[in-house]
Parts: sequence; C-alpha cells; structure tokens
Amino acid sequence: MERPTIRDIANVAGVSPSAVSFALNDRPGVSDSTRQRILAVANEMGWTPNAAARALSVSRAGTVGLVLARPSQSVAAERFFFELIIGMQATLATADLALLFQIVDDVDQEVAAYRSLWRQHRVDGAVVVDPRQHDPRLPVLAQIGMPYVLVGEEDPNGMPSVTGDEEGMMALVVNHLASRGARRLAYVSARTSLLHTERRSQALTRMGREHDLEVMLSSAVDYTERSGAQATAELLSGNRQPDSIIYDNEVLALGGVTVARELGARLGEDLAVVSMEDSPLCRLLTPAVSAVHREPAVLGSLAAQLLVERLDGRPARSVQAPTPELVARASSTLSRLPVRA
Repeated sequence: MERPTIRDIANVAGVSPSAVSFALNDRPGVSDSTRQRILAVANEMGWTPNAAARALSVSRAGTVGLVLARPSQSVAAERFFFELIIGMQATLATADLALLFQIVDDVDQEVAAYRSLWRQHRVDGAVVVDPRQHDPRLPVLAQIGMPYVLVGEEDPNGMPSVTGDEEGMMALVVNHLASRGARRLAYVSARTSLLHTERRSQALTRMGREHDLEVMLSSAVDYTERSGAQATAELLSGNRQPDSIIYDNEVLALGGVTVARELGARLGEDLAVVSMEDSPLCRLLTPAVSAVHREPAVLGSLAAQLLVERLDGRPARSVQAPTPELVARASSTLSRLPVRA
C-alpha cells in the first residue's frame, strides 16, 4: 500500500492540505480540535513522516514561482503563457498554493531571481520553462536546492518534467505544406538558445531533405511583432523568396502577415503562412492563419501537479504532453501553386 500523502489525509479529514501540514508539523494555524482530528485521521491511515517531505515542509512559503526571461510585450500577446499560467493556478489552488509570477529581461536576471526568491523563503519551488542549450539555470537550482519542474525537456538533474514533441509538431506543418505543393520553406524564430527552436530547425532541415524541399532559416531579434515583420521583409526582398513561411509563434506571424500583405504577397495563394502556436489571433487575421494547436493550460496543470507531488515528498516523474494537432486555415492553401502528386 502506498504511503498516504498530506492531500490524502486532507481529503479524509475534510480540511485543506495546508491545515494538515500545520497539524502534522505542530505549527499554529489550526484549532486544537481540528489538529486532533487531523492527527487521528493520519494515525488511522498509517501516515509516517517522510524525511525529504518533512524537510520541505518546514517554513513553507505556500507559493510557487514562475520567472520568464522574455520581452514583456511578447509575453502579453502570447496565448501560450497566459493559458499556461491559468492551468498552473487552477491546480496550485487545489493544494492551497499561490503563484508568484515575474518577468525579467534575460537569463542572468532569471537566475538572480531564483536565488533571491529562495534565499528570502518566498517560494517553495518553481516551474521552469524555455529549456536552453547548456542551460545555466538548472545547475544553479540544483546547487541551491530549490525543487522545480522543467517544462519542455527531460530534466538532466532528475527533477520532474513535462516533455513535448517539437519534431512531431514540425512534421505536422511540413507534411501539410508539402501536400499543398510548397517547395521553398522558411522558418522564422527568435535569435535565442532555446532548445525548442533548435529541435524544430533540425526537424525542418531533415524533413526538407526527405521531401526535396529548400529550407531557409531566419533568426528574428526576439519574439515581438516588430521582429516578425523585419524578418519577413528580409525574406520577401531576397533573390530567392520562400513560398511558405513558418513562424515560431503567433506574435511573429502577426508581424509577418502584416508586412507580407504590404509587400503585395497573396497570402494563401502564392505564399503560405503557418504559426507553430495557435490563438484567437490566428483566426482573426485575414486570411485566417493555419497553426499547430496545443493546450498550454494542460501543460501548466501537469507541471503544477508534478511540483505539488515533489513538495509532498513523492518521487520525481516525467510526463509527456498531449499530442498537438494542425489546424489548417486559408493562409496555407497555396491555391496558385501546383500540388505535388
């Protein structure tokens, strides 16, 4: 029989997990009668303190951190992070945990934020997003002993993680465009060390060879609408113009669609546009933009659940994010190109 957790005891006793934590650790915050009821339930369920969980339960902050090293204007416009936060918050609330959200300019500031939050006992752990090549954040988190969940990749330190399938996402897009007759594909991403960008680029390059497609990689300055516009203008002003442009997210796609139309491109006819992230924005543009659709709220909920488990002293585990789907819209029809057999 598995060792009962604080949440199991809370469910049986009809109280919150934090009340159980207060009672089991002999801390103020619950009445004597409630404390005695919780202790009786815990005894009946065969609860014994886990050393790791007990160490984590001392001086709990009751808060989980999420720090994003992204331009604030980009974060504000991206559906992904908004829904990720909603999913996290919903799951954390069931464990009586709050979410502390912070936006910083770069990874160095993100690392400094983790150190400060942990030193000041303001968080019990963190959800870490945007895995990077030679990620400098993970060794620091391991060094200071902060529990965390990594979203996007398997964690090298053995902490919980929610893994994705960037190669599979790109395959959805390439197969769709190839079936519409595309021959020259450009991929616009930000100039960063993000692993998801590297994996998507590698998958596109490999599939380009398999489908006999020309691949063009374009690095925008960042994930803003302005950067998407600049990268698109350069692509469409060159000697070899793409017949399809894949954008890393919908914000880059918005900038790209706007400037492409200004330059006279016939979107959906001789120029296809696809976003690797879906949002209402993609449906509202003219023409509506094809996009890879996934559920960031589910990712956030999974990440929060894994972190709650870790804070309760349960073993770290990795889960695979749900498989996304391609939503084909008018922007990738390529009606003026001959469709390959």
